[in-house]
Amino acid sequence: MSSSQSYSHYMRPQDRGGSNCATSRGRSPHQHQASSLARSRGRSHENHRHYERDMRVEARRDQYHRSWSIDYAPHSRGHRSRSFDPHANATRHNYSSSSNNSSQRNSSYHEHSSRKRSRSPYRPNHRYLQNNEYERSSRPRSFGHGRPKDTRYERRPLGPTNGNGAEMHRAPANEFHRNKHTENYDNASYDSDMNNMNNYRSHYYQPPSRYDHPKSTSQMRRPIASPSRQYFASNPQSWHQSNPTMSQNVQSAPRFNNNHTIPELSQIAYTNLAAMTPPATAAFWNKVSKQMSGRNASKSRLPSQNEKLSRHLTQIFEHTTSSLSLFGSMDLSQTIYSMAKIVNVLRRHGGRRRGDDIIDMLSGLLMKKSDMTTPKRSLFLSFACASRDKLDNSDAWCLSNIAYAYALIKYVPEFDDGSDLFQRIATQAARRRVEFTPQGISNMMWAYATVDKPHALLFEAMGDQIVAREHLGEFKPQELSNTVWAYAKAGISHPKLFEKVANHVARIDVLYGFKPQALSNIAWAYAKAGVCNSSLFEKVANNIVGQDNLDAFIPQHLSNTVWAYAKAGFNHPELFEKVADHIVESKSLARFNSQDLSNTMWAYAKAGSNHSRLFEKVANHIVESDSSRILSLQQIDDRFIPQHLSNILWAYATAQFSHPNLFKKVAEAAIQSKGKFISQEVANLLWSYATMGIAEKQLYLSFVPTAANLIDSCNDQHLANIAWAYAVADVDAPLLFNGLFIKKCVEMEGRFEIEHYRQLYQWYLWQTKEKSHSGLSLDLQERCFNAFISDEPRVSKLQGAVVAQLSHIGLDPKEEVLMDSGYRIDAIVEVNGKTVGVEVDGPSHFIGRSKSPTGSTILKRRQVPLIDDIELVSVPYWEWDKLGNDEVKKQDYLWVLLEL
Repeated sequence: MSSSQSYSHYMRPQDRGGSNCATSRGRSPHQHQASSLARSRGRSHENHRHYERDMRVEARRDQYHRSWSIDYAPHSRGHRSRSFDPHANATRHNYSSSSNNSSQRNSSYHEHSSRKRSRSPYRPNHRYLQNNEYERSSRPRSFGHGRPKDTRYERRPLGPTNGNGAEMHRAPANEFHRNKHTENYDNASYDSDMNNMNNYRSHYYQPPSRYDHPKSTSQMRRPIASPSRQYFASNPQSWHQSNPTMSQNVQSAPRFNNNHTIPELSQIAYTNLAAMTPPATAAFWNKVSKQMSGRNASKSRLPSQNEKLSRHLTQIFEHTTSSLSLFGSMDLSQTIYSMAKIVNVLRRHGGRRRGDDIIDMLSGLLMKKSDMTTPKRSLFLSFACASRDKLDNSDAWCLSNIAYAYALIKYVPEFDDGSDLFQRIATQAARRRVEFTPQGISNMMWAYATVDKPHALLFEAMGDQIVAREHLGEFKPQELSNTVWAYAKAGISHPKLFEKVANHVARIDVLYGFKPQALSNIAWAYAKAGVCNSSLFEKVANNIVGQDNLDAFIPQHLSNTVWAYAKAGFNHPELFEKVADHIVESKSLARFNSQDLSNTMWAYAKAGSNHSRLFEKVANHIVESDSSRILSLQQIDDRFIPQHLSNILWAYATAQFSHPNLFKKVAEAAIQSKGKFISQEVANLLWSYATMGIAEKQLYLSFVPTAANLIDSCNDQHLANIAWAYAVADVDAPLLFNGLFIKKCVEMEGRFEIEHYRQLYQWYLWQTKEKSHSGLSLDLQERCFNAFISDEPRVSKLQGAVVAQLSHIGLDPKEEVLMDSGYRIDAIVEVNGKTVGVEVDGPSHFIGRSKSPTGSTILKRRQVPLIDDIELVSVPYWEWDKLGNDEVKKQDYLWVLLEL
């Protein structure tokens, strides 16, 4: 059939020159519009004026039939309009004839349609459609060539009806009522919908709302969802019975699309407020949330310019909160989820109020006035109470949406009986675990981990459900990463789950589908859970190293990735090198917040990857930053909190990277915020300065009261680090090292590691021999001494060369001599009747490649002469290396050093 024949086939008999209405195939006058306009568009430019004329005719005809539909459409089964209309007979003949004629017309219509078009079928989502309650689409469907077919006046089956036979309100075009199978459709699957019309005995025009029609072709094929099943299935008349005005004047619920701005959405909803059913209300807030967080968010932040919008939003909000009891579980969960998304956007704009902005209007409805970053708890508690009684009938989709929404705003509603919403959801979710899709599992686990509600039974049930699957091909990369992230964050161990996910990821040839966030989250989760799967870590690292650049990685992704590899102890130098080079080549580190910098530097220090350019760049960035970010007590909580400060300094001390300006600036900031530190942060901070040999006396003195107040919360490592740091700095602190400190050490006696015992022993020497204070108990003192001398001596090549030259000049050196103090001396010689200790100091005795001694070296040089009563001299490695292979120069150097 040719194109012209095709469109002629759908013309009205009077338009084709015929008179038999039956040959019109049941087409309405306006369904003829597609064919006439298609022929018009094909005309030449010379006949363009005819096209314009046809458009005007079609517009007048459209207006005529619209008014007829509204004023004279029948509202009871089997009755026709009694009003006279010149086209009423033809109209009613085409649309209100018997069911046999209707079936005949439908079969002829679909016989032709199935031949002309081949598109992906429209598969109704039977999860939300019941029986024969099908909705027509508000989107025009294309018929081969030319303009799309106009379906506004297409005969369609009725939805649920009330007692008088009038059609109930139809649900709006809710995007959340669709799934991936309902994006496209054609007449092939539409046939079944059309055949189901025969079950209805009355067919008439249903005038569409002016909001039915999309504004752009991007909205062409979105199906309309049917009414909420929980709402209408239980009592079809409930909405009209609760709204007497609506039962008297039945009208269609407003419909919204993604092209509407928030002012337009509000105008539509406010104008049709009486027809705002629960599905329509849920659809409204859904579209508002999309406008707030989507590509059109910039439009939402424009000034409103009048008070009308604020009044409209307030009325819609009050309508929503007052009708919660009428909501079904699906509509209620969608409303809660949409409002949570809006709150999440408002939280990012907290504190900025001008009064004429859409964000400010919504903030007044959803956020606390005293704190614009906190949602109204009473509002979301009312939502929780409304959903509590509907959880038994809620499906997996609703349960995951509610849990995800409350996790998004970080609020756990608690009820009068002592239970909370998440406990109730967990019970139902575990019972319905087989119904959850991969996305539902991912969102549910993410929600419980985010609000710190590790429900063991739920996590176990969901983990077993994932493990029981034959494969994980249905899981998207983000869903896999969020799932393992949730288990790691919640501290729930599920080895089989982690093994299955790791094997699945490792078997993928190329991880092209994994975005940077998914890669970093997976690595972080396995490191946090203490599961080091070599194949997984190797696969992820190779994928990152193989990328051309790391521009797609935000600072958090980079820091979490290197942190994970350092935490797991998986050595991958190429990964650390690539990430470091990327950071160094960045123009600035302004995008890195304090936590990103802290985690990154900690990872490089922990992994032993001393990338000097990276350490230099980060240190310079902190030193050159605005003083308000470092020194201001008000800003330090937001930018560089004590944990970040202590971790950064710990990293530099561990990596032995000297940067005096950095330590000086951080010391000033730490003194100002010393009251914010916890025991671990105090220990790391003081240990860092002591390790680097930096004597910040004011820092140590200012932290004496803080450390004394935190003794009860200190563990064995904290006690040892704090004691050793004050011993190195030689800052007397009787307020800190009192009976309470010694008692705490005795309590921790069996928990100290060997290194901690050695630190305590050096502190004991400092307390008793240098300061004449009370020391440790005898048992603990003996244990510390045994640990201190247990280290086996190791003679380096440099030490052997120095000892050899001492022998050549006639001295009789003794190597690795254990002194009464417990220290070992590299060599002991007798010079002019006195005992001299010779210390051969290699690179490990100094900070990096500098000439500044470490804290351990400083402490040994101070304590040995004082306790063992011998003179101690040092042979630095750089001075010895300058002498080369000239033995004469080396001997002369020793003669001068020993004053022979």
